[in-house]
Amino acid sequence: MAEKSNSSVYFRTVLSLALVTVLVFSVLSFVYFQRVSASIINTEKKNVMLTVRNMASGLDRIRVEENVDIGGVDLSFNEHNFIEANAMSQNCVVWLVDTNGRIEYSTALPKEVLSKLEQRGSFFHIPDDILLKIISSGEDKGYVATGSGFFSDPESVWVTAAIKLNLYGQFLIIHEPIDVDNQAFQMLSSALAMPLAISFVLALLLFMLMTRSIVRPIRLLSDVAGSVARGDLTRRIDINEAPGDSPFKVLISDEITNMVHTVNNMIEQLERQASDRRVFISSIAHDLRTPLTSINGFLTAIMDGTIPPDRCNHYMQIIKTEVERIQNLTNMMSEATSFGQSGQTRYEVFDINELIRETLTALEKQLYDKNLGVQVDLFEDEKGRLLASAERQAIMRVVYNLLANAIKFTPKDGNISISTYYESKTNLITVSVEDSGEGVPESHRTRIFDSFYKIDKSRTESGSGLGLYICKEILHAHNQDIYVQTGKEWGGAAFVFTISGAGKREQNAVKDKN
Repeated sequence: MAEKSNSSVYFRTVLSLALVTVLVFSVLSFVYFQRVSASIINTEKKNVMLTVRNMASGLDRIRVEENVDIGGVDLSFNEHNFIEANAMSQNCVVWLVDTNGRIEYSTALPKEVLSKLEQRGSFFHIPDDILLKIISSGEDKGYVATGSGFFSDPESVWVTAAIKLNLYGQFLIIHEPIDVDNQAFQMLSSALAMPLAISFVLALLLFMLMTRSIVRPIRLLSDVAGSVARGDLTRRIDINEAPGDSPFKVLISDEITNMVHTVNNMIEQLERQASDRRVFISSIAHDLRTPLTSINGFLTAIMDGTIPPDRCNHYMQIIKTEVERIQNLTNMMSEATSFGQSGQTRYEVFDINELIRETLTALEKQLYDKNLGVQVDLFEDEKGRLLASAERQAIMRVVYNLLANAIKFTPKDGNISISTYYESKTNLITVSVEDSGEGVPESHRTRIFDSFYKIDKSRTESGSGLGLYICKEILHAHNQDIYVQTGKEWGGAAFVFTISGAGKREQNAVKDKN
């Protein structure tokens, strides 16, 4: 079905481009046809004007040689033969017109012109406006025009030229019909038919190759998308996998290339998430199995009397600790789910330094068990406070997770530090938590905040891979960011995040309350 659809897209695209090409060629041919027609008419005007000058010169010469001293309607034998011979050879109509517009002699009166002439007695007269144009054109320059107002048939094209004779004050007028459309069509056929045909074939071939280069990535995209939908996350789109198309890779647009890269990155991300989810499920199964096994063993021993009554309280305390461990794990999973959903953050003003001190107090036992040194460098105002604007409980979770993470990955007798800094220009508070552990490798820093992610996937100790993900989601809900870098003090991991400061107005308000 997808193959049929892609083929349909291919043929529709080629057909559309071919039709556009035909349309473009048609428009260009029409424009060229109009230009050729205008050129033919201009050429004919020059030819007809040259003809009327030559005829006028010949007619004047005959009259001088024969010493003809009569004028008007009657022509000599030689004059008549000269005019008729030229009219036949040039395929034109010849008139002799006096200064009053009377047609004294004509070789023919075409039907297209009869409706425009005025009959006065036995003679026809040309319209006064046309006569005025002929007279005003001058003896030397002559008069030439297309149609000239003589011809009423819009489909016929006539070129008219007029010039004044030297004798008798007469005007010699020539009308020559021209078949503009036929001449222009013949010129186009002889000059453009073969080039247009060759150009169209080459354009069609190029369109087919270009369309194939564009449609092929779409076909590959469709095939890979189908495989991914069926659960195969190992497929990728390779637009270079067909070597025959390599000369036409430049025809693939940046948008298609970017789309292919985006889809490949999306599939890779889905594959990573699927892998992380498997690791997460394995880790959660282990984290749940261990305390449940202990609880089941102790309860069985208590029930069958293996554990003496005087030791029951001790083992009940162990069972309580394991239950709390399971409860903490489920709470963390619930938090990860809730922070992954959109919600409204409840902002409040609080002292971030006080929050850090409270969190360190809550983790005092863990610090003592590993004999860890703690360095605290807190930015304070004159009242010993640093006011922040955020959801206090959520930020406490971030600080707690980062400190607990630092304690977890710092070896015994190591060190951790926490510091705050306020930048008044940006109204941002920067919090940094650093440890003296092994740090986070460069290759893992972009993914360490993903859900279910663990640097050492073979590690079986407790840990869900959700703590840093929760930190990131909380801060993103506050439109803030978190990142990890190499610590400056001990070279371990340094987690840095920002939150908004309360600002001068809020800080003054809090001070006034006190």
